[in-house]
Amino acid sequence: MESNKARIIKANHLLQNKVGLGPVDPQKVEKSQKLIDDNTVDFKPMAQIYLDELDAAITLAKSSRGKDEDVIQSLIEPVMQLKANGQMFDYGLVSKLAKIMLDFLEAIRKLDKDVIDIIEAHHTTIKAIVNNEMSGDGGEFGREVTNEIAEACKRYFTKRGQKSTATDSGDAYFVG
Repeated sequence: MESNKARIIKANHLLQNKVGLGPVDPQKVEKSQKLIDDNTVDFKPMAQIYLDELDAAITLAKSSRGKDEDVIQSLIEPVMQLKANGQMFDYGLVSKLAKIMLDFLEAIRKLDKDVIDIIEAHHTTIKAIVNNEMSGDGGEFGREVTNEIAEACKRYFTKRGQKSTATDSGDAYFVG
């Protein structure tokens, strides 16, 4: 029978040396939050760097050079950056779409034309969002485009007899 008691896992010394002991100073948390809230960094040039990296990885994927595993990793890296930075700079829709694509890329085992088409659609969509400076969640448009991208990924796996699930919010979890 499994116990419902919480277990305390002691951090190793390397981690303790990095973060210290005890609670985080509330003033430091407040100061950090203020920096995030008052952020004036333009997301567009940063996102363009990652979109260019993704474009180069798509070109590599189309060329059929390199092992699929390596090419997939080169696709994953800029998508991870878009996911993390999109949220930090109030581009929630970019972050949400990147999460769906990240789930998809982590579930695929082999590159084929359908995979590349889905990734290109994702790239084109995020590029349009960034170029039009659509910060936030995108409202109704955001919900529609999120659902379409998630459904395209789901159809890919269904066509191949593999499992996938998508929540009502468009979050996708793919099992390759």
